[in-house]
Amino acid sequence: MSVLRGQGHSHGSSVAHWSRLKSFLILLVSTVLMSLSADLVTEHIQPLLGENNVSIYFIGVTLLALVPDIPEVVNGIQFALQNNISLSIEVGSSIAVQVCLLQVPILVLVDVIYPINFYLIFPDIHLFSVIFAVFVMNYVFQDGKSDYFQGFALVLIYCILIFMYFFAPNPEGIKC
Repeated sequence: MSVLRGQGHSHGSSVAHWSRLKSFLILLVSTVLMSLSADLVTEHIQPLLGENNVSIYFIGVTLLALVPDIPEVVNGIQFALQNNISLSIEVGSSIAVQVCLLQVPILVLVDVIYPINFYLIFPDIHLFSVIFAVFVMNYVFQDGKSDYFQGFALVLIYCILIFMYFFAPNPEGIKC
């Protein structure tokens, strides 16, 4: 059974015909599976940190940040392959907005009700990385168009930030 009906239409104009119950169940199952995969990753990351001289910043920015974002990455790539670059960039950047406006405030409120020792103290390296990323994304979004040069610049900047976090020293007094 095809999820999308309405052959003969261009990309993006097909209508999904799922019931609310089916949509809710699929969303619930996929959420549970994503949370289980994130839990597995965080449980099995301890040997990697103990055996190798890998920065915890690098692990946090790459591995731990990528696992919950896999659906957004896949959707962004699919939209880009369908020549819908603006939607692809929007999907890719919306996860950062979600974290800033929803997840962090909820963690702060949970810490007030049930203390989990959640602190919002960021080292300079994180602040400069975020400010730099905001400037670059603003440059890309300004004209509403994208080309290969801007895509290459974004990938290059991502690689530079990853290398920076890979060689960043681990903070003293933090045990994972």
